[in-house]
Amino acid sequence: MDIETYKEAVANADIAFSNENYEGAAKWYDKALVSAPKDIYALSRAGAALVASGRFKEAYPYFQKAIDADPQNGDSLFNMANAYFFEGNVSKAMEYYTLASVKPCSEDVKARIFYQLALMCTIKQDYKAALINYQKYEDFDKTGAASLDVDIVTEKLQLYARLDDYENAKKCAVKWIALAPSELRAYIAYFDLIMANQEYKEAEAALDDAMKYAVTDEGGKFAVDVSRANFYSMAAGSEADKNGDFNDKAYDLLSELIVSPLGNTQQKNELVLSLAELCIKLNKADEAIDLLKMLSEKPETSAAEIAVSQEPAAPDPDEIDAMRERDMQRMDALVAEGLIDESVGELTTVTYDENGNPVRHYPEGTFDGIPDGVDPVKFGLPTPEKLAELEKEAAAENSAEFNARVNFMLLSCYSAKNDFEKVLEYAAAVKNGARDSYYTYFGRYAEAFATLQLAKEGKRFTLEEARKKYDWELAFFRTATMKRDGSSNYALLFRARMYAELGLYDKSAELSELLDTNDKAAVAQYIEECRKDAENG
Repeated sequence: MDIETYKEAVANADIAFSNENYEGAAKWYDKALVSAPKDIYALSRAGAALVASGRFKEAYPYFQKAIDADPQNGDSLFNMANAYFFEGNVSKAMEYYTLASVKPCSEDVKARIFYQLALMCTIKQDYKAALINYQKYEDFDKTGAASLDVDIVTEKLQLYARLDDYENAKKCAVKWIALAPSELRAYIAYFDLIMANQEYKEAEAALDDAMKYAVTDEGGKFAVDVSRANFYSMAAGSEADKNGDFNDKAYDLLSELIVSPLGNTQQKNELVLSLAELCIKLNKADEAIDLLKMLSEKPETSAAEIAVSQEPAAPDPDEIDAMRERDMQRMDALVAEGLIDESVGELTTVTYDENGNPVRHYPEGTFDGIPDGVDPVKFGLPTPEKLAELEKEAAAENSAEFNARVNFMLLSCYSAKNDFEKVLEYAAAVKNGARDSYYTYFGRYAEAFATLQLAKEGKRFTLEEARKKYDWELAFFRTATMKRDGSSNYALLFRARMYAELGLYDKSAELSELLDTNDKAAVAQYIEECRKDAENG
């Protein structure tokens, strides 16, 4: 070996590499390898320079030669894994990271192996494994920097939240605040987590701390006030509401926020919706209606278009049950054969912007754990054009859901006012315009109930038509009960209420036995109310 030629070539290559002149670095490392063809340092650095230039196929032989020169060197296996990772070959990257994890490595490399494995597990949505690897990353990091990395803390918070492990998510939020006490997002994330557990005293303290340590402008104050209004509304009537004035405080604060110059259109719409909801709780139905009509347009489906006589004849319930059971058996067989994935579903994560406002992300194309410079498309994520299309679709869906919420609340208001013409109108809008199964079911139920009440008043429908409507909806809910999913309880609850309204009290009570304690008690109370109404004519 010409040691002087080797040293000069490596020195020149390192300078070029540090200046991000990767092409020049690769050439000088090649010159060094002429003198020392099995030198692991030069081989690894040459491969790294080629990876940085995006020349992955050329880089692999250098890493392989380094591995062949010392098969027990985990650093070389780690370098090969990184190359595959940055190229987007997830399976090969995982293979080499795994091999590297059981070989002797430099201390910093050992820690980074588990960081990369955590990213890989997050990409394939194995969140438990990702958390374990993040813990290993912290354990092997001798500098202690990993445990103090805010990005790692926030990523772990999201992983725990996805696993519904809110206790550990809360611990991460507390750590986030400790590491970044001036960052408003940390306080808002912590507030949201403890509000979910109704820890109202701690939640109010979190908002007070945010105002004291993190709020530096009017935008931040606006974000905290939005959360505080939510706090007052949710904590009203709890032990935290010592003076019994939280509803009034929420009402006053929401009224101020609505007319504030701060906040975007979406935020203002949500505030109006929150104030309307509070008005309903305070028995201010007319005020709620005025607020909601600021957000809504007249439903496209008019009351005249939902005449009961246009409904088809109610199918035979036994026939429906038989068809449903056959469908379920076929579906179960397909799942068992692996032809259908029964776990497919949407996963929404939440982050927070600079003002502490929640920002929702959908799974496709939104994972932010992929390092800069890595092409997301190679990980099976959509192109920028496809992502823009997905975001547009998501915005349209969010708009439709918001309108459904508005119509649902209007339906609730008119139900409270016993304005059954309006109930009929908005019931149709809710039934036809919502994706949420509870909303659609409530729309169907409210439509039948309004039809019966109007028939009793001698308006628009006969009692025979109303009973026909009930038969139809009862058959629908009976079928829906057989779905064996989260909507089954809704269907069961509405069936129990409808039987009570028809005077079939024993049938209603029988179904209520299948409900949880609170719903069962509510149905029992409703049965008594229906009995009294029937006795009073």
